[in-house]
Amino acid sequence: MARLSAFPSPITIPDDEYDGPGNGLVDHKRLAAERFRRIWQLVEDIARAPGKSRKELAAQLALSERQVQADLNVIRREMGLPLVRRQGYRFLTDAADNGPAFTLAEAQLLLMLLRKAGTDPTLPVDRLRSLMVKLPYLFPLHLRPLVAKTLEAASATDRGSRQQEIFAALAEALLHKTYVKLHYPIGDPASSIQEPIVLPEVLFPYLKSWHLIGTCRQRNRIMVFDLDNVVAVTAAI
Repeated sequence: MARLSAFPSPITIPDDEYDGPGNGLVDHKRLAAERFRRIWQLVEDIARAPGKSRKELAAQLALSERQVQADLNVIRREMGLPLVRRQGYRFLTDAADNGPAFTLAEAQLLLMLLRKAGTDPTLPVDRLRSLMVKLPYLFPLHLRPLVAKTLEAASATDRGSRQQEIFAALAEALLHKTYVKLHYPIGDPASSIQEPIVLPEVLFPYLKSWHLIGTCRQRNRIMVFDLDNVVAVTAAI
C-alpha cells in the first residue's frame, strides 16, 4: 500500500475531493479520502495487534499523537466501533479468543459463497438463514457491520431492493478487485461525477451512512463516495 498522507483534524477540503453530501449538511463531516483510508488501516492494525499505545501507533503511521487521537475519536464516535484503552488500544470483545480471526478478504470470499448458496434450490433455506444470522459474530468486531450489511443482500428474498443490490455488487467487486460504475441521479449534488467508475478498496459505516473508498478512473485518484443516493451499481468496462 502506498504511503498514507497525514491530515490534521478537523480539515476542510475542496468539493471535488469528497463525493459526499452537498454543502450545508452538517451531520456528515468531510474527511479526505486518504485520511479515511488511513483510519481504516488503523482499525485493521488494532484488530490484528491489540495493545499498542498511542505513541506506538503514531510512530508506526509517522503521525503526531494528536493526529492519531483524532483518528481514534473517529473510530469510536463516528464509526461506532467499541474501541477501548486497556493496556493499549483494542476493541472490546464479547468472547474469548478462539484462534485466528477472519481477514477482510476471507470475509468477502465467504460472503460471496453464501450468496451463491442462496440460489441453490437443493439447500435447506431455513438452515441457510439461521447460519447467516449467526455468521457476523464469527468475525472481528470491526468487520461485523460490513458482514451483516452484505448478508442482508445475500439473504434477501426481494431482489428488487436497491440497497441490497448495491451492496451485493460492491461486495463482488471488492472480492474480484474489479471496477464498478456508481450511478447517481441526474443533477444530484452528492456527487461531482454523475457516473464515477471506481475500483473499490474499503466499504465502511460513518455516522448514519455507508461510504466507499476507491480509485476513481475519471479523476485518477483515491476518493470517498457517499452511497446514500446511489441508485445502482453496475460492472464497468
